[in-house]
Parts: sequence; structure tokens; C-alpha cells
Amino acid sequence: MSEQKIVPGSKKLLTEPLSIFVLVAVAIFGYNAWSGSSDASDVMAANDADVVVIDDPTVAMLQENFTWLEGRRPTDAETQTLISQWIDEEVLFREALAQRMHLSDSKMRAHLIEKVRMLWAGSPEPVDEADLLDFYMENMEQYYTEPTLSFTQVYFEEMPTDAAGILATLQAGEAVEGEAFWLGRNLNSYSESILRSSFGGEFYEELKAAPVDQWVGPVESARGFHFARVSNKGAPELMSYQAVRERLDQDWADYHRRQNVSARTETIKERFTIVMGASGG
Repeated sequence: MSEQKIVPGSKKLLTEPLSIFVLVAVAIFGYNAWSGSSDASDVMAANDADVVVIDDPTVAMLQENFTWLEGRRPTDAETQTLISQWIDEEVLFREALAQRMHLSDSKMRAHLIEKVRMLWAGSPEPVDEADLLDFYMENMEQYYTEPTLSFTQVYFEEMPTDAAGILATLQAGEAVEGEAFWLGRNLNSYSESILRSSFGGEFYEELKAAPVDQWVGPVESARGFHFARVSNKGAPELMSYQAVRERLDQDWADYHRRQNVSARTETIKERFTIVMGASGG
């Protein structure tokens, strides 16, 4: 039998609490692997998902997080607690994956997808003015203002009992008081998105289709009932390059991040078999 030598520094290593913890974990895993099968190939074929490795970078990360929160380095005992908690969380995380919880929980699924997108997106190189102008010219349809509506309204929180009479009075050119509305009686050049969010999509579509300078109603919104007279329908207008210059920088970067993610996704998809329209028997 060859003589066993102790590597310099190993004695100190064996007295460190963290080292003892890691060595015990390795020993337990090694014993379980050996006792389960003496065949080396069986051990190598073991599912890697059942192996939890506590490496130096992980321990350093736990200690750094503790230091950031507490303003001091953790003690040896606190480090052991951090490691124990990490192991518990890692085991629970892997159990969640084993039970495929990430597939049934839409928020968790969306969060994981977004994390991968962020990792793959990268940071695009700075763009020069000529390329940015080309990007603007190629995507001009994205740089139009929203359509707008200007209208006068008479508002009621509840459906008035004499709705037809009120409409006839307004169409005859006479005034109707109505109730106070938080945006006022006259709304000038309100954009489509503001009107949809403030009143609802159906309200916007009805006013968009209404004839100009003619009272219509009552039109129901998310806030009540409105008699309205549209005075102007503003068409979308192309915004100049200079007007959207700052936005273009962000749009350029977002476009190239999407391209990076799309390219990586297509590469990864090659590992999968995509089955369309399959159903259980």
C-alpha cells in the first residue's frame, strides 16, 4: 500500500467549520452512491437533479448578501445557517420543478421566461445617427400620433328616466345641466388611449363612429351615462425624426434585444420536437 501524504494546509482545512460541513455532505453523498450500487456506470447514470453542490461561489454569494443586508460579515455559525437555509430552498425549488409547478402557475412561468429573455437580450452596441435614421424610415408606421376626439358632454351617473327627452332637448339646441364630471364638460383633443382607459373601449368606439356636431346618447361608459357631441376627429400624424429622437434610441435597443432573444430561441428550438394538435387518447 502506498504511503498517504497530507497536503500542506489540509490540516487547517479539516478544522474549518465550513469545510467540515462540505466534506460531510460529500461523504454522505458518496456513501449513498456506493451503497446503492457498486457499479460505476450506475453511479454515473444517476440523475444530476438529485445532487446538490455547495461550492465556494455559492457560499461567497450567501455571505455577500448577508454582508449587504447586515453591514458586517457573517460569523461561522451564521454561515452554516445560511448554507442550511440555501439547501432547504434548493431542495424545495427542485421539488417544485419535479412537480412541474412552473407549468401550471402562469405567473411563475412568465417570470422564468422573462428572466431568460433578459439574460439573452444583451446590450446592443451604440448606434450612429445614419443607422438610427434608417431605422426610423423603415418603421415610420410606429411613429404616428394617436387619433384624437374633441367633444362636449352632459353626464349622469345613473341612467336618466327621460333619456329620450334629454337627447331631444340637446338636439334642439337647448341647454341641459347634467351632473359634474371629473374631466369637465368639454374635452379637447383627447387621445384614443386616454379615452379608452378613462371611459372604456365601447364608449370610444361609439363616439368615434358618431357624426360630427350632432348630439348622441346616452352612451354608457365605465363611469356612467353620457350625451355627447363630437366637434372634431383628429387623424394620426407622422411625428418628425427630431420629435422622437430620444424614443428612437430606446426602440433601436429594444429591437436588437428582441433579435438576440429570437436568434437564441431558434437555436434552442432545434433540440425539441414540436408536435402540433396532439391530444390524449
